[in-house]
Amino acid sequence: MGLDKSTRNLWAAALVAVVTVAGAVITVIVHEPTPQQEVNIPGLSGFTTNPDPPEASPDAPAAEWSLDAAATYDRRFAVFRNPAYGSGFDSGEPGFVDAGDTLVTMIGLVNQQTSGLDETRLVGVDADTGTVRWHTPVESLGGCADSLAAGRMVCYTTPYEDTPTILAVDTENGSVTRTPTDWTILALTAADDWLYVMEGDPESDDIRVHSGIPTDPDTRWSQRFDVGAAWEDAFGGHLMSTDHGQGVLELGGEVAGFDLASGSPTFTRTLPDCTQSARATEGGVVVRVHSDCSLSKVLGSEAVDRTGRVLAASEVEAVHTLAVDRPTDTTIPVLLGDGAYDRATGELLWTSPDLVSTPRVDTPESYGPNTTQGTAVAVLGEVALLRDYEGKTETALDLRSGERLWHRDSDSYGTVVAADGDTAVTLDSDVLRALDVRSGDELWVLPLQTVIDDDAWDSTPVVAAADTRLVYMTSGSMVGLGSAK
Repeated sequence: MGLDKSTRNLWAAALVAVVTVAGAVITVIVHEPTPQQEVNIPGLSGFTTNPDPPEASPDAPAAEWSLDAAATYDRRFAVFRNPAYGSGFDSGEPGFVDAGDTLVTMIGLVNQQTSGLDETRLVGVDADTGTVRWHTPVESLGGCADSLAAGRMVCYTTPYEDTPTILAVDTENGSVTRTPTDWTILALTAADDWLYVMEGDPESDDIRVHSGIPTDPDTRWSQRFDVGAAWEDAFGGHLMSTDHGQGVLELGGEVAGFDLASGSPTFTRTLPDCTQSARATEGGVVVRVHSDCSLSKVLGSEAVDRTGRVLAASEVEAVHTLAVDRPTDTTIPVLLGDGAYDRATGELLWTSPDLVSTPRVDTPESYGPNTTQGTAVAVLGEVALLRDYEGKTETALDLRSGERLWHRDSDSYGTVVAADGDTAVTLDSDVLRALDVRSGDELWVLPLQTVIDDDAWDSTPVVAAADTRLVYMTSGSMVGLGSAK
């Protein structure tokens, strides 16, 4: 059952808005998580050619293989794209789904009239050699989960298809099993080899989540949630996550948590208690940012445990946007505002002014009602990496004590795209850098234009960590860079 014409038009407008906003955010530095949401989904940074790039360090990772989009597809204007964002509208972002020894990317031709991709294929690439193992034509995709369910990569067709379908892709050979459905699918994720599907009518506050396997997506459980939004707010964004053993739904400023094993709701926050964002972290603790209902002014944040109990709350109007969130274990505190709180008890363990940015001086060009921001951009083990973009400083804090490990002036806007132990890899313009977050020492530097002569430098490069290597992508190239360490 496809969407009616008016709803299709709203879906189209919503996707165009999401792509437009994403493009704007990419230019100035992000982190959603998207998107963003884990390093399976690539970290992003704005891209402008460095007029005087540094030399590559001797111990920087080298290119071990490369693929050209046009040659792989055998069409001049073919582009690589991230399957997670689908093909119904062109996200403009390259990327892949990490299936272990196979990296699955999407390739197609941009249709200037529809703003989507035509003749789309999924392509399986050997992670060690860059050899194309298989390529499979697919229908117009609404999106794909960024991890596997029942050993398969899972995607769904756009909701305006006459027969919406869930696709299960065998990443070894590219074969596809299709399961028709009458659901209007809004989001799809996978966790611990189980599939989670969010579907329904958001304008009627009638949202359902199902858990199962790709060929029987509600075999495990189904649960209805009384949350909703306008149609244009219900596509293309970060609507459902199943990270860290906790399910989270976000729709139009409303949020709900659910137990992954049973589907039982754990907490809800509905209008007028508006939510700007919610993310799960180590131990299943959800950090929720609440705001005025224009979703522009941050009012504070809270930490909610697996049962829905509020562990801690902060009224400090500063939010931390973590590109990488990998604390050692649940004994590492969670950051809210200017403080660090015990993940089990909610006890305030320490505060630090370094966690809040230098106040912005308002000017006619100022954007946003909050004059301060949270500074934490990554949590690695027992260390938090902080960047104060207003004050132009970079700092590392010991998360157990709150003590500074180091502090320096810096105007870096690089985004953390990968991490291993105390090493963070950042993408800063067209340069990769590796940093020891405990000492502050730069370990290596790699200008990406020394890796491959790519004619797609007008696009935003993406670097992501697969199981065994860093992978660098633009619209035109995919390059395996060796170890991600």
